[in-house]
Amino acid sequence: MDPKEQKKKDEELDRFWDIDALIPPRRVPHYTADTETAEIVLEPTDTGSGEEKMEAVPKRADEPERRFVPPHTADEVSRALPPDEEYFPENMLIRTVRIFKTRSNYSYYDGFIRDADRLFAVKGEKCEHVPFFSYVPQYTQMSRPQLEWYLWWRECFRCDEILTTDYSYLLLYAYELINLSEKLEPLYVQRELCRLWLRYRDMFHQLDTHLPEWICDHSLLHRLPPPEALHGQLLYTAMSHCTLKEFYITAAGDAGLLRGMLVFCSNYDYHKSKFCTPEHKKLFRDTILGALREALEKTSEDGTLLNLKGMDPSRMVRDSYNGALCAYRIRRRIAVEYSSFNCSHDLRYLITDIVKYTENHLRMFLGVRSRLSIYALPARVREILDAYLEARLPRHRAVTQRKNAEEIAYERLYDVPRNPLSLANAASIERASWDTTERLVEAFGDAVFAEDEETTPMKEARSPTVPALPAETPQNVDVDAFLGEMRPYLPFLAAVLRNDPDGQCAAAEKSGTLEEIVADEINGIAAEYTGDILLEEAERGFSVIGDYRTLAEELLERGRE
Repeated sequence: MDPKEQKKKDEELDRFWDIDALIPPRRVPHYTADTETAEIVLEPTDTGSGEEKMEAVPKRADEPERRFVPPHTADEVSRALPPDEEYFPENMLIRTVRIFKTRSNYSYYDGFIRDADRLFAVKGEKCEHVPFFSYVPQYTQMSRPQLEWYLWWRECFRCDEILTTDYSYLLLYAYELINLSEKLEPLYVQRELCRLWLRYRDMFHQLDTHLPEWICDHSLLHRLPPPEALHGQLLYTAMSHCTLKEFYITAAGDAGLLRGMLVFCSNYDYHKSKFCTPEHKKLFRDTILGALREALEKTSEDGTLLNLKGMDPSRMVRDSYNGALCAYRIRRRIAVEYSSFNCSHDLRYLITDIVKYTENHLRMFLGVRSRLSIYALPARVREILDAYLEARLPRHRAVTQRKNAEEIAYERLYDVPRNPLSLANAASIERASWDTTERLVEAFGDAVFAEDEETTPMKEARSPTVPALPAETPQNVDVDAFLGEMRPYLPFLAAVLRNDPDGQCAAAEKSGTLEEIVADEINGIAAEYTGDILLEEAERGFSVIGDYRTLAEELLERGRE
């Protein structure tokens, strides 16, 4: 090989590993040495067509100022701009509703609106059901048989004939109503959305997540009250799945408002109480609702159930029809200022304590010893509740059988005589006591207190044993059935009988709960069979009530067999 070619080949091989040679050369920017400021004057340019030079177009006086809004600040600017619509609804909880048009301009679903407008008046003909599934259903996604079934199902639904269909067809009809809401009667759209939810919510529970929110948005946009078809439990279901519960709460009336407060504005649910049995359920419901009404009406300034001064002012900004297929010219941003009844902490604590305080009166009426803790119930409210409950619940309720005349006469023999307080009688009792002490020392002093400890060992003074009275199990107690429900709690009960607080704690931890909860469950079971609780709080842990110790030992003994 020629030496020149060999040298050229070697250079190429060397350059193959040169990384810098592969990087394009970097252009160094040129900076002028002069850093002084310079004034620049722009002259009007010539059009080049023989005409005069162009002049600036004057700005109209009524033309608004236009400026570029970055995407990340669109939300802040929309809040600062005046609303396109503002009104004050006839809802005592919702103060102001402001509606803003969306600042985005997209045309993703313009075709869907055109198809919905074209097909809205088309009547379907009877045909067979064809399955259809789509996360965001549209007309263009359906085949001809699927579109024919949708039109037939919609025709039957408008006549209130409910056919079994797929969830995607229901969403498509909801999207159709939402996107045609400007052309249709707003009340008709609200009724159809509400009817769609009520007719198919048992088949498709997913509707509970979307329809209450969309109905609320549509009603706020068109100044409509809550639907009349929602009442009773359906109204509470709508409130539980809607962010703005205040929209639905006032439609329930006073009775519904009280129940709504118990569900959404109380940290304690009395339905879960061990003592709210099916037998006493109506008593609990009527008494607690009546006590709550009495307390709220008498503590409010205007005599109504809702005291707006005790509620925190809140503000909510939300996009309408969130989660639905909705064109930009239909979608709006809604800003609502309202009084929150379920997020006001002071009102929540007040209602929780009212419910607990009323249940304590009910427990006293039923003869149950355990009580719920009350934290910060005002004295004025306590007086109102005491006056209301004492007039409706007897102060005491007999839980034991009445004693006959012979037992009463026998017990009177051991009654302590009621004598007036006298210092002379007290002094005579003290002298008699010292006389008795001297006689005992003279009679037993030599035997008990030995002087010669070396020859006569000290004898332990033992108190005379008194034969214990035979304890009996309470009558009319089905011990076998009682034991069947108590078996999971026998280790805890055994630790209580041993006066072992550490054992109680270990038994509760083994069952995965707290000692107080285990004791409450045991007392709840005992109340069903004996009409009274079995355990009470001790200095450390819990102890068995003396009257029922024999019963507890019998349960433990049978459980070991």
